[in-house]
Amino acid sequence: MPEFPGISDHLLVWVFGLAIPFISGVQSRKEMGDIIFTESVRRRFYLANSFFLAAAAAVILFHWWWKDRPFSVMGFRPGFTVSHPVLTWSLVVLLMTLYLADVILALQKIGKGKPPEAALEEGTPFLPRKLRELPAYLLMCLSAGVFEEIIYRGYMVTYFLPRYNFETGLPVLAVIAPAFLFSLAHYYQGWQAVAKIFLLSVLLAAIFLSSGSIWLVMAIHTCIDLAGGLLAMWLLRKTEES
Repeated sequence: MPEFPGISDHLLVWVFGLAIPFISGVQSRKEMGDIIFTESVRRRFYLANSFFLAAAAAVILFHWWWKDRPFSVMGFRPGFTVSHPVLTWSLVVLLMTLYLADVILALQKIGKGKPPEAALEEGTPFLPRKLRELPAYLLMCLSAGVFEEIIYRGYMVTYFLPRYNFETGLPVLAVIAPAFLFSLAHYYQGWQAVAKIFLLSVLLAAIFLSSGSIWLVMAIHTCIDLAGGLLAMWLLRKTEES
């Protein structure tokens, strides 16, 4: 594509990749210890995050349209086909295996240590507790799965793709840089969470590049976020019943 990336692209990556996530992360880090995440607070948290992600993705998409660039470059291709099926689905299996292994380890840690309620309050107090919180949480899962993938995979992976800077020609920077920015935006959850999100982001970027489709990474991201909330609700219900 001619004139890509341009000055406006550099500005967007700086704003949405560094400035806003850093400011938001600092603010969230300060507030996380002060806010009591009641049901109403969690619902407002879900809606506010959904609105912000939608607005950010809208800016990215408008800019792309304004520059008259083909949306297929960002992975918006018709149908649910992938360019390299064997590599793509191998990466998907690897990602899901690592995710399930992490879930199993987390469940074992909770079983041997703190009760689920205390563990959730310490690490992820924003996860839903009651069934009536699920609609707002589902909206946030969809927003994160769709809009974050537009920003960090569809746009930022494509932004860093021309900058190989490696003799092998592999798109290492296009995989690593957006993953670093995405994981750093979640540092208010703790550095252990940042490491996990970084690895997840690397695999999502690799899947995006191998498949050539943004639909697949959107679906995976949404399912992972939804699974985390459903797991939290299941743990709490199981504890109450016992």
